[in-house]
Amino acid sequence: MPASAPISPAISAKIIHAALMLGVILFYAVAWYVGTRASLPVSAIPDRRVLYVGLFLLSAVLFGAAGYTAGRLTPPGPATKQDEWWRANLGRAVGIWTLVEAPTLLGTVTYLLTHDFRTLIATFTGLLLFVNYRPSRLTEA
Repeated sequence: MPASAPISPAISAKIIHAALMLGVILFYAVAWYVGTRASLPVSAIPDRRVLYVGLFLLSAVLFGAAGYTAGRLTPPGPATKQDEWWRANLGRAVGIWTLVEAPTLLGTVTYLLTHDFRTLIATFTGLLLFVNYRPSRLTEA
């Protein structure tokens, strides 16, 4: 029985990215469903400045670290194949996606616990950054 060919690192990157993004979206959908049953009007939500400032600072630091790390990736050269580039940089790309995912999920968890929709700013920002740091974008020149 012949051994099957290994999965291309470029395909692995796309699968990992899609799985991380889908996980965030599904977790958000569950939080939204639960939150619609218990959401509070803005006037009834207590002022949680420490929560907002803490979530903002943590998100800014992690999103900034993801942006810095993504900016340090060099696109593949003309003689470099995509698979070679991904073989060398897949760990860094997963690190970037992890830095984006952490505050994204934290914003969703905070929403689930507080039912305060303002904490979803971190979630939506993270989803936009997931789109920005998609595998095809990381390999662009």
